[in-house]
Amino acid sequence: MRKLPPHIVWPGFVIALLGMSITTGTITVLAATRDPASFAVVDDYYEKGLRWDEHKAQLTKNSELGWEVSVEVGEPDALRRRPLVVMVLDREGIPIEGATIEASIYHHAAAKRVETLTLEPGSIPGQYQAQADIARHGLWQITLAVSARGEYFTNDRMLNLQW
Repeated sequence: MRKLPPHIVWPGFVIALLGMSITTGTITVLAATRDPASFAVVDDYYEKGLRWDEHKAQLTKNSELGWEVSVEVGEPDALRRRPLVVMVLDREGIPIEGATIEASIYHHAAAKRVETLTLEPGSIPGQYQAQADIARHGLWQITLAVSARGEYFTNDRMLNLQW
């Protein structure tokens, strides 16, 4: 077997390293940009910035109301949709009945896929639920808007779901 001379081997080695670097960079860029739902810009972010004072006032109102919200995700049904179960209690721990609850949920890895739900009263007082498309584990953002007793309450939370 004949050995290649060094003036061929070393330039070939440098070219091979450059080729591997370009290939790795190309694969990385393609993987990062393939899924259009994997990144999202907040809708109307400028308007939300202008309304920061309103948002801060709502946070203060939420604190004054003292309502407690718990969120649970149940087992999937045949369509792989899971029940999103919300329990709402007032400051004294009394269930809040007759509320209207809107929820928006999305997985952090697919922030453009926001699902909006209207929760229905559950089997016990203060409980509300809806079927949600929660098929993957990981971090989920859940935003709740609760209207009850002439008041408006909001709650944002992150759930780390594992199954």
